[in-house]
Amino acid sequence: MKRFLQLLGEMSRYRLPTAKRALQELAVDDELVIVVPEQSLAGEIQQWATSQGFTVAAPKKILDGLPRWQLSVKKAVPVPVEEKPTAAAPAPVAAPAPVAAPTTAG
Repeated sequence: MKRFLQLLGEMSRYRLPTAKRALQELAVDDELVIVVPEQSLAGEIQQWATSQGFTVAAPKKILDGLPRWQLSVKKAVPVPVEEKPTAAAPAPVAAPAPVAAPTTAG
């Protein structure tokens, strides 16, 4: 499901926490389109989201009167982790074969 979050009228100190909260509420395969007033904020959101495993499209500048930035964030489907078979006890390591001392003929 595609959702939208506009952070244009929010106080600047609440924008990033609001975006983080909205992203954490996404279900798998949901997409959130976020519109922000500053490029730096779009970069912060992009950096945080990618560090949390979200798929983020590069922010793009949209011109609708005032410049704004839009980024699309999608919650990725988690990759199933394959269970490793339990390893059997390691086989004992054989001692190295003795090396014969060189003989000198003389």
